[in-house]
Order: sequence, then structure tokens, then C-alpha cells
Amino acid sequence: MDRTPDPGLLVQELIYAGLDALRQVHDLDLCAYLHTTSHDGPQLFLATPDLSSIGATEAFNLFTALRDTLDHDHEGDETLLLGQYWATAVTSEGSWSKGLHVFGSRDRAIDNGEQTVLSRLAKALGAVVHRIEAAPTGEQSWAQAPAPTPIRVAVETADAGPRAEVTVAIGEELRTGIAQEPTPLRAVAAAVVQAVDPSLKLLEAIDGDVAAERAVLVLLQSESGRSGLGSALVGQEADPLRAACVAALQATARLASPERRPSRSSTTIFTGGSETSARTPSPEVDRPFR
Repeated sequence: MDRTPDPGLLVQELIYAGLDALRQVHDLDLCAYLHTTSHDGPQLFLATPDLSSIGATEAFNLFTALRDTLDHDHEGDETLLLGQYWATAVTSEGSWSKGLHVFGSRDRAIDNGEQTVLSRLAKALGAVVHRIEAAPTGEQSWAQAPAPTPIRVAVETADAGPRAEVTVAIGEELRTGIAQEPTPLRAVAAAVVQAVDPSLKLLEAIDGDVAAERAVLVLLQSESGRSGLGSALVGQEADPLRAACVAALQATARLASPERRPSRSSTTIFTGGSETSARTPSPEVDRPFR
């Protein structure tokens, strides 16, 4: 039996362990890591603050500030004002990925001595993360896994609350989930969980205004207690249901375990006695809520 550790799982465990290590050095109000690859957009790993303790607007503003900070190189020798936090940023980069550790406090800047220690630790953690991801691993790398795509999102009203049916494509495989929740956004997010990984728990699915944009935020939790955040802009089509689906797919991908990560092998479908390769249909969204 192949006991080779999955590199994607190693990367995620290292990131969370690193954030815990940073918090042991100093009592931090903000401790986060933003990771991006050539295949994926920015993925947020947040140790503190707890997303359940802050509002949707503050969460989106924080994510936006971190994403903007990632665009520039930071050596950990300066103090930045990120939202409500006096923060230090440390950029790290490898051949396949780039990362940003950010840590700080609400009321004051971290003193120079502790800032130096935290920055050195963040640089070391980032270097190891990128080295693992750049190692030759064939198709096992999390960065190369097929990204789930929303195909159909339908929500209907019912006495017990909105009922959502969601179909998503993972590679060439189609999966459908059905869920009923108190709100349309929660119903869509829960349906995505049922389709992709029913072991995950839906903590929250909300929308809010960020600057001139409207966005949806979905927060999930794994059986081990890790949290995964997904976000998506509603966009010009003003379709919060599809945005909820996209955000939920992001969150499930960030909590994906190796055994549940979809295979890249092709799927064959038998229809009407004939054999044909599966193809992804054009996205379709039903919009009963306006």
C-alpha cells in the first residue's frame, strides 16, 4: 500500500501548525496566511480572529486588504494598518506558489523584538510550504486538482424553508446535492456540501456589501474542527444564489481531504445502450428569488 503523504494535506497541516506557532510567540488579534498558486486564486487560512465573531463586512474587508497586500513584497520589518489591525506582513514565494503571513494587534504595533522573531518564523514556514508544493508529485498536488464548477443552481420555496438543488462538475464527473435550510443562501451552500463532501458542516452563508460590490461568504468546518472560507462577488448579473454556490465550492476545496479529492481519470456514462464520454454542459441557474 502506498503510504506516501499527500502533499496538499501536508501543506495545509503545515500552514495551520505554523499559525499556531506564531500565536505561541505573541498574543495576536490577527494571525493569517494567504496562499496562491498559478492554478488557484488566493486561499485564506485564518487562525484569528474567529470568523463567527466578526461581521460579514469586516470579514470581506479583511480578505480584500490581505489580497491587496499580497500583490507587494514585504519583509516583515514594517507595520501596516490592515482594517482595524496594526499588522506585520511577510511575503514568501516558490516556483509554484506565493504566500503572505500577516500578524498583528488591534490596539498597538508589535514591538521590534517580537516582530523580528515572528517574521523569521513566518519566513521559515513559508519557505517550507513552497518547497513541499514544488516537489515532484505528479497529479497528487492540490494545486493541480480539477476545480469544481457550478452547473445548475435551483431554489424553490417550501413550507419548511427554501429547498435547493445544486449540480456541480468535478473534472468530468457531475454531482447533485439537495438541501433545505432557513435561507436561500444557506440552502445552496448546504446542497453543495451534500454534493461534494457531506462530512463537512455548514457554519454560515451570508451576503453583504463591500465597498461598491455585493458578495457572499460561506464558512464550513471539517470533522477535525478546521474551518474553510469561501467568497464570491454577486456580479453584474445580480445572482446571489450562484455566488453562494461558487463560495461554497471554494470552501469545500480548501477543506478537501486526500480520500475525497476527485480523481482526474475520465468518467464514462452509459445512456440508451450507447457509451459516451461525459461532457460538461453549459451553466444553468434558476432564479426564483429576486
